[in-house]
Amino acid sequence: MARTAWLAVAGLAASWWLAAPRAAQAHATYNISGYGAGIDGTTNGADGLPTSPVPPAIWTNGGVAEYTGALPVNWYCGLHAATQVRTIQTGVGASPPSGSLLQQIVAYNTANDPDLPTDRVIGVGGLSWTDPDNGNQGWGHGLDYGLIHVTPLDTILAGGPVKLTVTLTDDPSDGVAPKFAYALYGGWDTSTTAERHQTFTTNPSPVNNPLGSSGLTLIDFQVATSAGQTLSRSYDVDATYGGKYTLFVGALGGVKGQYQLTAGLAPVGVSAQCDADLAQCETDLATADADLAQCQADLGTATGDADADGVGDTRDLCPGTAAGAPVDRDGCSRAQFCGALDVSERTGQRLCQLLDWQNDEPGMRKKVERDCMLDKGPRKTPPALWRCVPTPDVPTP
Repeated sequence: MARTAWLAVAGLAASWWLAAPRAAQAHATYNISGYGAGIDGTTNGADGLPTSPVPPAIWTNGGVAEYTGALPVNWYCGLHAATQVRTIQTGVGASPPSGSLLQQIVAYNTANDPDLPTDRVIGVGGLSWTDPDNGNQGWGHGLDYGLIHVTPLDTILAGGPVKLTVTLTDDPSDGVAPKFAYALYGGWDTSTTAERHQTFTTNPSPVNNPLGSSGLTLIDFQVATSAGQTLSRSYDVDATYGGKYTLFVGALGGVKGQYQLTAGLAPVGVSAQCDADLAQCETDLATADADLAQCQADLGTATGDADADGVGDTRDLCPGTAAGAPVDRDGCSRAQFCGALDVSERTGQRLCQLLDWQNDEPGMRKKVERDCMLDKGPRKTPPALWRCVPTPDVPTP
């Protein structure tokens, strides 16, 4: 979209104020270059361009000197303390929220001429994240691009670990509820050739250095599964990216609309660490309990003796021994030992009288030494019903 007429006639002083960075880091500032009115004006593919001072970009609260990339930037969110939270939003009403786009425009208009238009909004296109007609990929021209800056990083991290929480939610003031998505990148674009008017890869995942950018490493992305769903997640802040993060905001499902983006820092304090340690201890305890139960079960299997004959179940060849009956080393009473032999055939019948129950009478030279005998039953009992039984002269429990 071409520059509006009022910008063309703006004085040099006003242009310098809009483009130049402040001496101190800006808390939040919006680049409304290329914007038109309303939601259509913020999804026209020209919003946020240019970002460089020449020609001067239209920053509502001072420019961002450290950003030199070609990727268009719609807003900057500076976080300068370990407990700071800021919300990027359009703002409505006679007293819009501090730090909102409308509040900053009103503050500028109070102090400067010509006035900035007050009908600009922060929103994204409904197919910017996923368009079925584009192979379920997104479109760069419908996205918003924001810079999150944790600075001074060394000072913020001096007190201990800090987490950055990003929360993307619907702006209820526009009366619609899009399905939002975001991709968080470490770093800021450093390229001179990034171009938003092309496919933004989202399926199956966004990629590093999208849209021809450079210096952007994907950290995470989230996609809403329902209209109006809030997306929120926390990330560890460290020196990897020098405190610089880039957020791509989009929508899917075909409904365009306004959003609110809250970025905040919070120390990972003693209480949080204690909670984390406690949770880990509880997990470890549950694992230990499960291991103990398994060990007890294994021990029970290894040492169990269901018939209490003194021979463990794992090596007891004769389960179910009568209570109190003496057994051999295999857990068999004499009755079980003799009865296990099949005497329906002649070989078994001869062998029955030679069986040595506890292997203590290898010679078997006397009848009295025999542990087993052949029981033929009543007269004319068929051999199939004969049994090998303990000899009667040896007491049988």
